Amino acid sequence: MLDPEVTITHIRENIRQKIQDAGYATIEKFAYENRLTKSTITRSINGSRNPRLVTLIEMANALGINLSELLDLRHIEHQQLKKTKVSGHNNK
Repeated sequence: MLDPEVTITHIRENIRQKIQDAGYATIEKFAYENRLTKSTITRSINGSRNPRLVTLIEMANALGINLSELLDLRHIEHQQLKKTKVSGHNNK
């Protein structure tokens, strides 16, 4: 199972990184050039609000990637599985 807190933190970091990787100097520039709401993106990335699914889809589309790449859940699952094995805990 995914830890919700770890998962949302990773998603936020991944979104920020994908925006930088796409060559946007700022969140504001990304929002403006893709006709997205700066405040919604900023709140989603900075943690004052969990991103809505529609916002995630809009960001993925603007970046030219699919939603699964934006969320990067396989990486999160792999990391959490490694931690579980290392700590000797198994939730099954």
